[in-house]
Amino acid sequence: MSTRSQSGSKSRSGSKVRGQKLARVWKWVKRGSIPVLLIAALVGLKLGWDRVKRSEFLKITAISVSGNRHASDEEIIFLSGVKPGMGIFDFKLGKAVQGVEFHPWIKEARVSRQLPDQVLITVSEHSPIAIVILDEAFYVNSEYKVFKRLIPGDSLDYPIFTGLTLEALRDPDSSGLKMLQAGLGLWQRAATSKLFPQSQISEFHLDPAAGLSLLSRKNQQVDFGEDGFEEKFEKLEQICAEVGSDFYWFEELDLSRTDRVVARLMKKAAIVKPEAENQTEAE
Repeated sequence: MSTRSQSGSKSRSGSKVRGQKLARVWKWVKRGSIPVLLIAALVGLKLGWDRVKRSEFLKITAISVSGNRHASDEEIIFLSGVKPGMGIFDFKLGKAVQGVEFHPWIKEARVSRQLPDQVLITVSEHSPIAIVILDEAFYVNSEYKVFKRLIPGDSLDYPIFTGLTLEALRDPDSSGLKMLQAGLGLWQRAATSKLFPQSQISEFHLDPAAGLSLLSRKNQQVDFGEDGFEEKFEKLEQICAEVGSDFYWFEELDLSRTDRVVARLMKKAAIVKPEAENQTEAE
């Protein structure tokens, strides 16, 4: 009787141990099955998403560009890398923006998807305020940054500056940048002047020692020095009013000092007055 009791006890004990082992194994199986199921689900979603992306429903049919005046639609679309017929999710927005902003006229770009089949490209362009002559001619924007080399066909309807350097433009405290700003002020002042209008100005020159001067279209030089530009421009207008057409006898006017004006006259053979020009044309 005792032998049977001991045998039954051992059997129950073995079953209990086997049950515990099975429970532990099943526990680890369940733990491992969760990531496996997640991976399987993700793979299924990925395969399904790839199939959706390749559908004709999500093929690009239209690319719209706005905000551009100088850069053409064709140039912007080419640089974006986006093409009609490609999947609307087959390009990276950041890379498209970077490509568009490579264009010298483009200051900032934004690219967006308009589901299911359109792409919008919105740009803002640089606004030139002057032309600077460095090793070549370049546009300068309102932040005094050089942004584009001039090519044939570009507008020249901006004040031209010589004597500047890139270092001066990049340094907000440089005398060269201050002279550029002063020259732009004179350019704006000449826009409303009837005695010395913008049409008479050929270029501005910046000299570290002598300051700011302008060269007229008649090859006359007017020196303004380093300060008092508004007052000196008024003096220039006063001289124009007083001497009239005889102003063209001046080869150089030195207005750098406020207490005096120094003038150097041209030789008669070098002077062609407007009246003489008109008479020659009439003949």
